[in-house]
Amino acid sequence: MKLKVETTGVITGFVAIGDTSDMNVTVDDNIVPVDFINNFSNDGRWIYKDNQIVKNPDYVVPDTPQPVPTADQQLIMKQAADIAQMKQMIMSQASQIATLSKGSAK
Repeated sequence: MKLKVETTGVITGFVAIGDTSDMNVTVDDNIVPVDFINNFSNDGRWIYKDNQIVKNPDYVVPDTPQPVPTADQQLIMKQAADIAQMKQMIMSQASQIATLSKGSAK
């Protein structure tokens, strides 16, 4: 296996088969942790230290940013709220008309 290792030791890429020019460390497949390939992320989770691939003890899971609706999404949400409000007004008016119709039928 070939790894791309930054000067800090952080592993930012790998190839299990083949080669690319930016890979700078070759390791024996026997030293690759079982969960390395399935859990690989180039965010500093894994480091190459003392000729071993190890989980970075200083790694902190990054905060997931809260998604911010786009302008189009905000417009659609506003329109949906307006439509819901109009439906409620129409149902209220229909109820009032039905009540008035019952009164005039007497």
